[in-house]
Amino acid sequence: MSEEEVGRVQSFFRKPSVAAMVLTGDLSIGDSIRIQGATTDIEMTVESMQINLEPVESAGAGDDVGIKVPERVRPNDRVVRVSSDGVDMDMIRYAVIAVIVIGAAYMLLG
Repeated sequence: MSEEEVGRVQSFFRKPSVAAMVLTGDLSIGDSIRIQGATTDIEMTVESMQINLEPVESAGAGDDVGIKVPERVRPNDRVVRVSSDGVDMDMIRYAVIAVIVIGAAYMLLG
């Protein structure tokens, strides 16, 4: 797995369990992230994100965002995007579609 730092936690709000962070990279809904610190180690998928209490799908470097977290995080915890070095499921999906299209073309032309 590879990791890319995308931000740092600024503060934590217990109710409704939200981490406020400043981004140093791009972050989107659906990204897998890991929040790490001296006593923090959480791996999760970003399911909701807000800027100034408005829901957003993605944000970039310099943005202050809030995301729901499953447990307490601490100021200055690192936020890294985690990506698998294995096979990307979207690439498998596109490959299957390509095989079907090629097979259909072969049947029509053959």
